[in-house]
Amino acid sequence: MFLAGDMQAAYNTLTQAGLPFLFTSETFGASSRNSKLSAEQVIARCSEEATQDSMDPIIAGTFANPWISLLKRSSGLRYGAQGVVSALEASCERMDQTGIELYQIGGSKLFYPGGSGAIATGLAKAVDLGLCNHVGVSNYSSRKMRSFSRKLGKRGVQLTSNQFDFSLTNRKALKSGLIKSCKAQGVIPFASNPLDNGLATGIYTSSNPSGSEADGRFQYPLKVLDKWAELHSVQEALAVRVKTRVQRTSMEDREFRGYRGPPPKINTDITTTQIAMNYIVAKGCVPVVSIATPKQAEELIGCMGWSLTDEEVQELDNAADLCEMNG
Repeated sequence: MFLAGDMQAAYNTLTQAGLPFLFTSETFGASSRNSKLSAEQVIARCSEEATQDSMDPIIAGTFANPWISLLKRSSGLRYGAQGVVSALEASCERMDQTGIELYQIGGSKLFYPGGSGAIATGLAKAVDLGLCNHVGVSNYSSRKMRSFSRKLGKRGVQLTSNQFDFSLTNRKALKSGLIKSCKAQGVIPFASNPLDNGLATGIYTSSNPSGSEADGRFQYPLKVLDKWAELHSVQEALAVRVKTRVQRTSMEDREFRGYRGPPPKINTDITTTQIAMNYIVAKGCVPVVSIATPKQAEELIGCMGWSLTDEEVQELDNAADLCEMNG
């Protein structure tokens, strides 16, 4: 559930702050297309109604599982290379765009009529037609990523990205070597669900299972929160420590600048959620965050302008390792 006004305000906040990169999928809100409320249609409206000082959106879209789309009647039967091109053309039309920055294929286990070769051909054709500038994949293992990258290469296109789940409380992509493999192949690793549905935020803890929310409901079983108690404790300690460090650095910068100009706008009120987000960045990934309100947009913007030290990242890794062993 989202409010159109909140979405517009969040969009304006992000694009004015220099964060115009938007991820979407043709499946997001597809059942609301008749009401013009699918995610792609909302992007079109937000872009049209954006303030003058907002940057133009840089959009990444996703080709959905054709069978699910068919069952949900959000598309007709798709097959072959043209099925990929037609899907992107339809998405661009809904977003009121002539083309987008990145188009990703969702799911390495996707059974597609024509096979992965047809998908690769379709993506290459989409680039040639100017429907997208780059192409990527979602949830591909290192092996499948290499294989698909070779298929794209034979068609004159480079694989740009791989999107997969990664967070402080779900480090499978780190432990499996997938992130390292992405870097070795020159592929941008996008981290989906970087807050693990709230578990990695440090808001919901064993000592505060409701996260101080008004309804007082526990967001997770106490057993789960107890497992991650050590990590949440380290997040809280680091939020305080980083806040002190960033405030000191900001003060020193103001003193150095004197009257030579205004100080840079850097958030000095660090939260545990922002610690979790900057951990993702420290591991070389780009977090893909769900934003629906201006408050969420502001918290994301607050991750900019500072970073975790190597020692702080190691503290988080050590705590997460301990929690995983105890689980």
